Amino acid sequence: MEGKTYHTRQQAAILGIIKGSGEYATVSQIAAQLKEQGQQVGLTTIYRQLDKFEKEGMVHKVVLDGNHGACYQYAGEQEEDSRFLLKCEGCGVMIPMDCSCMTELYRHVRQEHRFCINPHKTMFYGKCQRCAGKGEALL
Repeated sequence: MEGKTYHTRQQAAILGIIKGSGEYATVSQIAAQLKEQGQQVGLTTIYRQLDKFEKEGMVHKVVLDGNHGACYQYAGEQEEDSRFLLKCEGCGVMIPMDCSCMTELYRHVRQEHRFCINPHKTMFYGKCQRCAGKGEALL
């Protein structure tokens, strides 16, 4: 994000929603929030702007699987090698994590196995505390 890029009012609104969410947001969630704010922005425009933001390095895009759409998160200033995602297999919530423990794992894989992990697509599946409390104990 070297130079400053000109952003329209719609772009600023879309980016504001992503920044404000603190988590990953889908296009439909962004559209719903824009509508709540009284802004009429079409889905095509949202997709186009998100693609632009991704190319500019302002947002990260994660495609979970073939059954769900992509999710977007503001890039922010977190340390690159400490990010990953937790996805609950019960309720589907996605929790972005920033944990320095992952830095060592990523470094190990890079040095010992000659492979660079994409931290924006690293996801651990399990159960969130709420879902685990419904029938399974957390370790």
